[in-house]
Amino acid sequence: MAAVILKGSASELHFVDAVGTGTFNLTSVWTDGAPSVSHDQVDVMAFGDDAHRNRQGLESADLSFTFLHDSSATLSYGIMKALYSSTSARNIIYAPDGTASGKPKLQFPARLFSMTWGGGVGDALTIAVTFGIDGSATLGAY
Repeated sequence: MAAVILKGSASELHFVDAVGTGTFNLTSVWTDGAPSVSHDQVDVMAFGDDAHRNRQGLESADLSFTFLHDSSATLSYGIMKALYSSTSARNIIYAPDGTASGKPKLQFPARLFSMTWGGGVGDALTIAVTFGIDGSATLGAY
């Protein structure tokens, strides 16, 4: 079963920039998104077993977010454009309860695979992005 993380009132979402030198807080333009972390289920049943036996396989994660479009270099479009052009994975940092000392911190090395613009006539322009995990997620604390 995947551990689903949803945006709460104190949640923050940060991205490490394309060159890996700065971290950008995109919480102010983040409207939706639910990272999900799971492991493949591997059947390790042997001859003579009377029940299924399973182990954790490879880790995977689904990372999809929607942001309000903001064309500044340090908000949604500027950061996503740089990440889309990057040749290496960058970290996405999710703080479900803020960034104070001792609060949980989930960090995902990921690559940006798609960007889709949305919004109807008269609606706010949004960017929906999808990332693929490229390494192991780190579950820790600030």
